[in-house]
Amino acid sequence: MSRAVPDAWAILQVSARPLGLLMALLAGTMLATALVGLLLGSVAGAGHMGLSAAITAIFGAGALALGRGLDDAQIGRREALLIVTLGWVALGVFGGLPFVIGADFTPVDALFESVSGFTTTGASILPEINQRLNPALHFWRMLTHWIGGLGFVVLFVAVFPALGVGGKRLFQGEVAGPRGKSLTPRIRETSLGLWRVYTVLTLAMTALLWLSGVSLSESMMHAFATLGTGGFSTRNGSVAELSAEAGVNGVAVDIVITVFMLIAGMNFGLFYNATRRGPRVILKDPEARVYLWIVGIAAVLCALAILPEVGHVGQALRYSAFSVVSVITTTGFMNYDFETFPTFGKLVLLPLFFIGGCGGSTSGGMKVIRLIFLMKVVLIEAQRSFRPNLVAPVRVGEGAVPSADLFEAVSVMGLFVVTVGAGGALVALFDAVDGTTAITAALACVANVGPGFGAVGPTENFGFFSDSSKLVLSACMLLGRLEFLTVLALFAPGFWRR
Repeated sequence: MSRAVPDAWAILQVSARPLGLLMALLAGTMLATALVGLLLGSVAGAGHMGLSAAITAIFGAGALALGRGLDDAQIGRREALLIVTLGWVALGVFGGLPFVIGADFTPVDALFESVSGFTTTGASILPEINQRLNPALHFWRMLTHWIGGLGFVVLFVAVFPALGVGGKRLFQGEVAGPRGKSLTPRIRETSLGLWRVYTVLTLAMTALLWLSGVSLSESMMHAFATLGTGGFSTRNGSVAELSAEAGVNGVAVDIVITVFMLIAGMNFGLFYNATRRGPRVILKDPEARVYLWIVGIAAVLCALAILPEVGHVGQALRYSAFSVVSVITTTGFMNYDFETFPTFGKLVLLPLFFIGGCGGSTSGGMKVIRLIFLMKVVLIEAQRSFRPNLVAPVRVGEGAVPSADLFEAVSVMGLFVVTVGAGGALVALFDAVDGTTAITAALACVANVGPGFGAVGPTENFGFFSDSSKLVLSACMLLGRLEFLTVLALFAPGFWRR
């Protein structure tokens, strides 16, 4: 035990400098938002962002002082896991400062909104968005989606190349899914390549929405939320209100957002590789094909479910495709209240909350690739029931899947279900809500979807929950975003002993 304390202190010291640099980057992002606030005519909002940046920078300087003189090359797997976990907690805490300073949020509400933004969950405590937030805070709220979507730590690794091997471990600790860990031998090249693709897609979507009649500022902010698969909107009525205001161009707005949500749910590594080897790498990817098949089948089934109510095939497909893509990519936008879907339609949507998008995407959920692993294992085990000596590796595409990836997939999927159950039970304990509300609130937060069913449906918000439930749901969002194992490793008995 006497040795554990020095070891723990050493791990914290090595982790302190990268955490300080990460907070400095966060403070710089806040300052940039303050400048945007000035451009939008929000002097008060710029002040709120500037003060938040100053506070964040002070704490970042303290972390830098704690880790002064230590080499970033000492960042091992333990330190990387700690930095990623504490970094995401810091994003939630300090990212919520502008809401406390400028919008009179309680600390718990600010934490919930900030964590929801950075984890791209999109669950909000705000019943009326524009009435509570000035333009600078509004922009910050939407920007958290975009930053958190591809990953703030991935951006951090791209900005600070001197991290070296430590940067590679940080990258691997954050990127979602077993297939998103590394694309090139040089981790900074990977990070920069992903951010270039991400930025180009964001600009393209902004331009298309603008051409569809949406204002430039709203086009950009909805592009932030779409590519980050977040779901925050500038409108209380989400995309339904935005497309309604666009009039005859409303269909175009829905199509643009649907297409880019679909893109954001795919592995960004495929787009990065497509810039080098052509678009065929996307079409040949087995995970991408399964993902598109799931979306297509679910969209048709939901369209059939709502057709009697909608009365027009085109409209039914428009609403069903949008809802299906919004849920499976864990974006959470709404152009039609899927809470009003017939029971069959809701049952089609429910498994999509669990599945999520592809590994290496900005989506939440368990990831399509893990579903493929599971189905392959089940099929092999079914064959072993009548061929007990069968030796058959699990294959996806042309290669065999390492056993470590299979164990990781089963572990994450199991932890996902357990966390949803535990989160739902705690919410029901702290608040007198029905079972549907409690369990789907936890599911929507763990899967980073945002809306659920019951009192947290697409037209509702999470503001009525107690502070205890909000803290539980904030933890669910972080666990879901970091895929459980990164956080749980910190509680393993041997973690703090070298």
